[in-house]
Amino acid sequence: MNYIIHEHSGVVEMVIEGNVLQENVEMLKSRLHDLIDNGKVKIVLNMGQSNYVSSLCLAVIVDIKKQLSEHEGDLRIANVNRLVKNLMEITNLVKKFQLFENVDDAVRSFEE
Repeated sequence: MNYIIHEHSGVVEMVIEGNVLQENVEMLKSRLHDLIDNGKVKIVLNMGQSNYVSSLCLAVIVDIKKQLSEHEGDLRIANVNRLVKNLMEITNLVKKFQLFENVDDAVRSFEE
């Protein structure tokens, strides 16, 4: 797994490249904490280049979302494939996260 960071008018897009497996969740968690520590509290995870996420990854993004809300921010998820969306439905995480078809819609949602 790798990631690329883009900024869109105060919203950070983190493009996840590759699958988020147990062994690389810590890197994702660390980078998200770095963003929060640097005042970046509006984050979009772009999952368009990721086919699989581990259950530990889901736990991390739930925790990050909670931390962001404590800083008056939020985490949105864009470009989720069917497999990941099914996993989020089974675990009821679709009720906790706003999922978007594309990054532009996710970024715009922060303006509302």
